[in-house]
Amino acid sequence: MDQLSQTLKTFGKLQINVSFAKLTTFKIGGPARFVLSIDSTENMIAALQYLDGEGVQYMLLGGGSNMLAPDEGYDGVVIKCAAKKIQVEGNTVIADAGAQTAQVARESVKAGLSGFAWGVGVPGTIGGALRGNAGAMGKEMKDDVSSVEAFVDGEVLTLSNEECKFGYRHSAFKTMGGVILRVTLTLKSGDAAEEMKKALEALKYRNETQPKGFASTGCIFKNIDVTEVNKKTLLKHFDAADEKVQRFIEIGKVSAGWLIEQAGMKGKKVGNAEVSDVHGNFILNMGEATSVDVHMLIEQIKEAVYTKSGLTLEEEIYIV
Repeated sequence: MDQLSQTLKTFGKLQINVSFAKLTTFKIGGPARFVLSIDSTENMIAALQYLDGEGVQYMLLGGGSNMLAPDEGYDGVVIKCAAKKIQVEGNTVIADAGAQTAQVARESVKAGLSGFAWGVGVPGTIGGALRGNAGAMGKEMKDDVSSVEAFVDGEVLTLSNEECKFGYRHSAFKTMGGVILRVTLTLKSGDAAEEMKKALEALKYRNETQPKGFASTGCIFKNIDVTEVNKKTLLKHFDAADEKVQRFIEIGKVSAGWLIEQAGMKGKKVGNAEVSDVHGNFILNMGEATSVDVHMLIEQIKEAVYTKSGLTLEEEIYIV
Protein backbone atom coordinates (compact mmCIF):
# COMPACT_ATOMS: atom_id res chain seq x y z
CA MET A 1 0.00 0.00 0.00
CA ASP A 2 1.39 3.43 -0.94
CA GLN A 3 2.19 6.24 1.48
CA LEU A 4 -1.00 8.19 0.69
CA SER A 5 -3.17 5.18 1.56
CA GLN A 6 -1.25 4.53 4.76
CA THR A 7 -1.63 8.13 5.89
CA LEU A 8 -5.33 8.34 4.99
CA LYS A 9 -6.02 5.30 7.17
CA THR A 10 -4.84 7.27 10.21
CA PHE A 11 -7.77 9.68 9.82
CA GLY A 12 -10.62 7.23 9.40
CA LYS A 13 -11.97 4.20 7.56
CA LEU A 14 -10.47 3.90 4.07
CA GLN A 15 -11.96 2.07 1.08
CA ILE A 16 -10.36 1.70 -2.35
CA ASN A 17 -12.11 2.01 -5.74
CA VAL A 18 -15.71 2.33 -4.57
CA SER A 19 -18.38 2.97 -7.19
CA PHE A 20 -20.35 6.23 -6.89
CA ALA A 21 -23.36 4.08 -7.71
CA LYS A 22 -22.98 2.71 -4.17
CA LEU A 23 -22.37 6.14 -2.62
CA THR A 24 -25.21 8.22 -4.08
CA THR A 25 -29.01 8.09 -4.09
CA PHE A 26 -28.95 8.36 -7.91
CA LYS A 27 -26.93 5.10 -8.05
CA ILE A 28 -24.91 6.48 -10.96
CA GLY A 29 -21.17 6.97 -11.42
CA GLY A 30 -17.84 5.22 -11.79
CA PRO A 31 -15.22 4.35 -9.16
CA ALA A 32 -13.81 6.78 -6.63
CA ARG A 33 -10.12 5.99 -6.10
CA PHE A 34 -10.30 6.53 -2.31
CA VAL A 35 -13.30 6.85 0.00
CA LEU A 36 -12.39 8.07 3.48
CA SER A 37 -15.06 8.03 6.22
CA ILE A 38 -14.16 10.36 9.09
CA ASP A 39 -16.21 10.27 12.28
CA SER A 40 -14.72 13.13 14.28
CA THR A 41 -14.29 16.84 13.62
CA GLU A 42 -10.71 16.75 14.90
CA ASN A 43 -9.73 14.03 12.41
CA MET A 44 -11.57 15.87 9.65
CA ILE A 45 -9.50 19.01 10.23
CA ALA A 46 -6.26 16.99 10.36
CA ALA A 47 -7.13 15.16 7.14
CA LEU A 48 -8.00 18.38 5.29
CA GLN A 49 -4.76 20.03 6.43
CA TYR A 50 -2.79 17.00 5.21
CA LEU A 51 -4.54 16.81 1.82
CA ASP A 52 -4.17 20.55 1.23
CA GLY A 53 -0.51 20.37 2.19
CA GLU A 54 0.14 17.48 -0.20
CA GLY A 55 -1.94 18.99 -3.02
CA VAL A 56 -4.20 15.92 -3.18
CA GLN A 57 -7.55 16.40 -4.92
CA TYR A 58 -10.56 15.71 -2.71
CA MET A 59 -14.30 16.27 -2.48
CA LEU A 60 -16.84 16.04 0.34
CA LEU A 61 -19.76 13.65 0.35
CA GLY A 62 -22.68 13.90 2.76
CA GLY A 63 -25.70 11.69 2.24
CA GLY A 64 -25.03 11.31 -1.48
CA SER A 65 -28.28 13.00 -2.51
CA ASN A 66 -28.70 16.02 -4.80
CA MET A 67 -25.64 15.15 -6.88
CA LEU A 68 -24.59 13.52 -10.16
CA ALA A 69 -21.26 11.69 -10.35
CA PRO A 70 -19.32 11.06 -13.60
CA ASP A 71 -19.27 7.69 -15.35
CA GLU A 72 -15.47 7.78 -15.45
CA GLY A 73 -15.23 8.08 -11.67
CA TYR A 74 -13.02 10.33 -9.57
CA ASP A 75 -9.23 10.06 -9.23
CA GLY A 76 -9.01 11.64 -5.81
CA VAL A 77 -10.23 11.28 -2.23
CA VAL A 78 -13.94 11.27 -1.50
CA ILE A 79 -14.39 12.28 2.13
CA LYS A 80 -17.54 11.03 3.82
CA CYS A 81 -18.63 13.16 6.76
CA ALA A 82 -19.40 10.53 9.39
CA ALA A 83 -19.37 12.82 12.46
CA LYS A 84 -23.02 12.78 13.52
CA LYS A 85 -23.22 14.20 17.05
CA ILE A 86 -26.32 16.29 17.84
CA GLN A 87 -26.53 18.40 21.01
CA VAL A 88 -29.54 20.32 22.29
CA GLU A 89 -28.75 23.17 24.69
CA GLY A 90 -31.81 25.21 25.57
CA ASN A 91 -33.14 26.65 22.32
CA THR A 92 -29.94 25.79 20.44
CA VAL A 93 -29.24 22.66 18.40
CA ILE A 94 -25.58 21.97 17.51
CA ALA A 95 -25.07 19.27 14.88
CA ASP A 96 -21.96 17.81 13.27
CA ALA A 97 -22.03 18.17 9.48
CA GLY A 98 -22.57 14.43 8.99
CA ALA A 99 -25.76 14.28 11.03
CA GLN A 100 -28.83 13.43 8.98
CA THR A 101 -31.05 16.48 8.51
CA ALA A 102 -34.12 14.39 9.35
CA GLN A 103 -32.51 13.25 12.63
CA VAL A 104 -31.65 16.84 13.58
CA ALA A 105 -35.31 17.72 12.96
CA ARG A 106 -36.51 14.81 15.08
CA GLU A 107 -34.20 15.76 17.95
CA SER A 108 -35.44 19.36 17.85
CA VAL A 109 -39.05 18.17 17.94
CA LYS A 110 -38.29 15.78 20.81
CA ALA A 111 -36.84 18.73 22.75
CA GLY A 112 -40.04 20.72 22.19
CA LEU A 113 -38.39 23.25 19.91
CA SER A 114 -40.28 24.99 17.14
CA GLY A 115 -39.21 25.88 13.61
CA PHE A 116 -37.25 22.97 12.15
CA ALA A 117 -39.89 20.26 11.85
CA TRP A 118 -39.84 20.74 8.06
CA GLY A 119 -36.34 19.19 8.02
CA VAL A 120 -37.75 15.72 8.71
CA GLY A 121 -38.61 15.43 5.01
CA VAL A 122 -35.19 16.52 3.73
CA PRO A 123 -32.74 13.77 2.66
CA GLY A 124 -28.99 13.86 3.24
CA THR A 125 -26.87 15.52 5.91
CA ILE A 126 -27.20 18.85 7.68
CA GLY A 127 -23.87 19.97 6.16
CA GLY A 128 -25.16 19.32 2.66
CA ALA A 129 -28.48 20.97 3.49
CA LEU A 130 -26.66 24.08 4.67
CA ARG A 131 -24.35 24.23 1.65
CA GLY A 132 -27.33 24.23 -0.71
CA ASN A 133 -29.65 26.18 1.62
CA ALA A 134 -32.14 23.31 1.40
CA GLY A 135 -35.77 24.04 2.00
CA ALA A 136 -39.25 22.56 2.23
CA MET A 137 -42.77 23.61 3.23
CA GLY A 138 -41.94 27.29 2.72
CA LYS A 139 -38.84 27.31 4.95
CA GLU A 140 -35.08 27.20 4.30
CA MET A 141 -31.92 26.52 6.28
CA LYS A 142 -31.16 30.24 6.43
CA ASP A 143 -34.25 30.77 8.60
CA ASP A 144 -32.79 28.80 11.54
CA VAL A 145 -28.99 28.89 11.23
CA SER A 146 -27.22 31.13 13.73
CA SER A 147 -23.62 30.09 12.99
CA VAL A 148 -21.48 27.60 11.08
CA GLU A 149 -18.07 26.19 11.95
CA ALA A 150 -16.07 25.52 8.78
CA PHE A 151 -12.59 24.77 7.49
CA VAL A 152 -11.77 27.52 4.98
CA ASP A 153 -8.35 28.15 3.39
CA GLY A 154 -6.51 26.20 6.07
CA GLU A 155 -8.31 27.78 9.03
CA VAL A 156 -11.25 26.81 11.22
CA LEU A 157 -13.68 29.72 11.15
CA THR A 158 -17.02 30.44 12.76
CA LEU A 159 -19.30 32.20 10.28
CA SER A 160 -22.48 34.05 11.12
CA ASN A 161 -25.75 33.61 9.24
CA GLU A 162 -25.00 36.79 7.29
CA GLU A 163 -21.49 35.64 6.38
CA CYS A 164 -22.94 32.44 4.87
CA LYS A 165 -24.54 34.67 2.18
CA PHE A 166 -27.59 32.50 1.76
CA GLY A 167 -29.60 32.68 -1.44
CA TYR A 168 -32.11 30.44 -3.13
CA ARG A 169 -30.51 26.96 -2.94
CA HIS A 170 -27.20 28.72 -2.44
CA SER A 171 -24.65 29.63 0.22
CA ALA A 172 -21.16 31.12 0.21
CA PHE A 173 -19.72 27.59 0.41
CA LYS A 174 -20.72 26.99 -3.22
CA THR A 175 -18.48 29.82 -4.38
CA MET A 176 -15.69 30.16 -1.82
CA GLY A 177 -15.29 26.44 -1.11
CA GLY A 178 -14.56 25.34 2.42
CA VAL A 179 -15.75 22.35 4.41
CA ILE A 180 -18.66 22.63 6.82
CA LEU A 181 -17.83 21.04 10.16
CA ARG A 182 -20.69 21.98 12.48
CA VAL A 183 -24.03 23.76 12.22
CA THR A 184 -25.77 25.68 15.00
CA LEU A 185 -29.52 26.29 14.82
CA THR A 186 -31.34 28.68 17.11
CA LEU A 187 -35.00 27.74 17.49
CA LYS A 188 -37.94 28.73 19.66
CA SER A 189 -39.64 26.87 22.46
CA GLY A 190 -42.79 25.23 21.19
CA ASP A 191 -45.36 22.55 21.75
CA ALA A 192 -43.70 19.15 21.16
CA ALA A 193 -46.99 17.53 20.11
CA GLU A 194 -47.72 20.34 17.65
CA GLU A 195 -44.18 20.13 16.25
CA MET A 196 -44.52 16.38 15.78
CA LYS A 197 -47.78 16.97 13.90
CA LYS A 198 -45.96 19.40 11.58
CA ALA A 199 -43.17 16.87 11.09
CA LEU A 200 -45.63 14.16 10.10
CA GLU A 201 -47.39 16.57 7.73
CA ALA A 202 -44.02 17.31 6.08
CA LEU A 203 -43.37 13.60 5.60
CA LYS A 204 -46.90 13.01 4.26
CA TYR A 205 -46.49 15.88 1.78
CA ARG A 206 -43.14 14.51 0.61
CA ASN A 207 -44.53 11.00 0.14
CA GLU A 208 -47.55 12.26 -1.79
CA THR A 209 -45.71 14.59 -4.15
CA GLN A 210 -42.46 12.79 -4.92
CA PRO A 211 -41.90 9.63 -6.98
CA LYS A 212 -41.06 6.32 -5.33
CA GLY A 213 -39.67 3.01 -6.49
CA PHE A 214 -36.64 4.14 -8.51
CA ALA A 215 -33.33 5.80 -7.66
CA SER A 216 -33.24 9.59 -8.03
CA THR A 217 -31.30 12.52 -6.63
CA GLY A 218 -34.14 14.87 -5.69
CA CYS A 219 -35.13 17.95 -7.67
CA ILE A 220 -32.87 18.48 -10.68
CA PHE A 221 -33.62 22.18 -11.31
CA LYS A 222 -34.15 25.28 -9.23
CA ASN A 223 -37.53 26.99 -9.28
CA ILE A 224 -37.36 30.30 -11.17
CA ASP A 225 -37.51 33.73 -9.50
CA VAL A 226 -40.35 35.92 -10.73
CA THR A 227 -38.34 39.00 -11.65
CA GLU A 228 -39.99 41.72 -13.73
CA VAL A 229 -38.43 40.26 -16.88
CA ASN A 230 -39.46 36.70 -16.01
CA LYS A 231 -42.98 37.83 -15.12
CA LYS A 232 -43.42 39.43 -18.55
CA THR A 233 -42.06 36.26 -20.19
CA LEU A 234 -44.36 34.05 -18.13
CA LEU A 235 -47.45 36.11 -19.01
CA LYS A 236 -46.43 36.17 -22.68
CA HIS A 237 -46.48 32.38 -22.85
CA PHE A 238 -49.23 31.43 -20.39
CA ASP A 239 -52.75 32.61 -19.53
CA ALA A 240 -52.63 35.28 -16.82
CA ALA A 241 -55.96 33.96 -15.49
CA ASP A 242 -54.51 30.50 -14.81
CA GLU A 243 -54.64 29.88 -11.04
CA LYS A 244 -51.15 28.39 -10.98
CA VAL A 245 -49.67 31.31 -12.90
CA GLN A 246 -51.33 33.72 -10.45
CA ARG A 247 -49.98 31.67 -7.53
CA PHE A 248 -46.42 31.71 -8.93
CA ILE A 249 -46.54 35.50 -9.26
CA GLU A 250 -47.90 35.78 -5.72
CA ILE A 251 -45.16 33.67 -4.13
CA GLY A 252 -42.41 34.93 -6.44
CA LYS A 253 -41.31 31.52 -7.76
CA VAL A 254 -42.26 29.53 -10.84
CA SER A 255 -42.24 25.77 -10.27
CA ALA A 256 -39.62 24.04 -12.40
CA GLY A 257 -41.69 20.84 -12.25
CA TRP A 258 -44.73 22.67 -13.65
CA LEU A 259 -42.69 24.18 -16.48
CA ILE A 260 -41.33 20.74 -17.37
CA GLU A 261 -44.87 19.35 -17.37
CA GLN A 262 -46.11 22.19 -19.60
CA ALA A 263 -43.25 21.45 -21.99
CA GLY A 264 -44.52 17.86 -22.34
CA MET A 265 -41.36 16.31 -20.91
CA LYS A 266 -42.91 14.04 -18.26
CA GLY A 267 -42.09 10.43 -19.12
CA LYS A 268 -39.39 11.35 -21.63
CA LYS A 269 -36.38 9.01 -21.65
CA VAL A 270 -32.73 8.98 -22.67
CA GLY A 271 -31.19 5.54 -22.24
CA ASN A 272 -32.25 4.38 -18.78
CA ALA A 273 -32.89 7.86 -17.39
CA GLU A 274 -36.52 9.01 -17.38
CA VAL A 275 -38.41 12.15 -16.33
CA SER A 276 -40.86 11.11 -13.60
CA ASP A 277 -44.54 11.13 -14.55
CA VAL A 278 -45.34 11.98 -10.91
CA HIS A 279 -43.11 15.06 -10.54
CA GLY A 280 -41.53 16.69 -13.58
CA ASN A 281 -38.49 17.94 -11.64
CA PHE A 282 -37.30 14.40 -10.88
CA ILE A 283 -35.19 12.25 -13.18
CA LEU A 284 -35.35 8.55 -12.34
CA ASN A 285 -32.66 5.93 -12.80
CA MET A 286 -34.74 3.11 -14.31
CA GLY A 287 -31.80 0.71 -13.96
CA GLU A 288 -28.14 1.21 -14.90
CA ALA A 289 -28.65 4.75 -16.20
CA THR A 290 -25.40 6.56 -16.94
CA SER A 291 -24.30 10.09 -16.19
CA VAL A 292 -24.29 10.71 -19.94
CA ASP A 293 -27.96 9.65 -20.12
CA VAL A 294 -28.84 12.17 -17.41
CA HIS A 295 -26.80 15.00 -18.94
CA MET A 296 -28.49 14.49 -22.31
CA LEU A 297 -31.94 14.40 -20.72
CA ILE A 298 -31.18 17.57 -18.73
CA GLU A 299 -30.27 19.39 -21.95
CA GLN A 300 -33.43 18.18 -23.68
CA ILE A 301 -35.55 19.37 -20.73
CA LYS A 302 -33.92 22.81 -20.72
CA GLU A 303 -34.41 23.21 -24.47
CA ALA A 304 -38.07 22.10 -24.31
CA VAL A 305 -38.86 24.41 -21.38
CA TYR A 306 -37.22 27.39 -23.08
CA THR A 307 -39.12 26.71 -26.31
CA LYS A 308 -42.44 26.45 -24.44
CA SER A 309 -42.03 29.22 -21.86
CA GLY A 310 -39.08 31.43 -22.79
CA LEU A 311 -37.62 30.69 -19.34
CA THR A 312 -34.23 29.10 -18.66
CA LEU A 313 -33.87 26.36 -16.08
CA GLU A 314 -30.76 26.15 -13.91
CA GLU A 315 -29.53 22.93 -12.30
CA GLU A 316 -29.94 22.60 -8.54
CA ILE A 317 -27.96 19.37 -8.26
CA TYR A 318 -24.21 19.31 -7.69
CA ILE A 319 -22.46 17.88 -10.75
CA VAL A 320 -19.10 16.35 -9.82
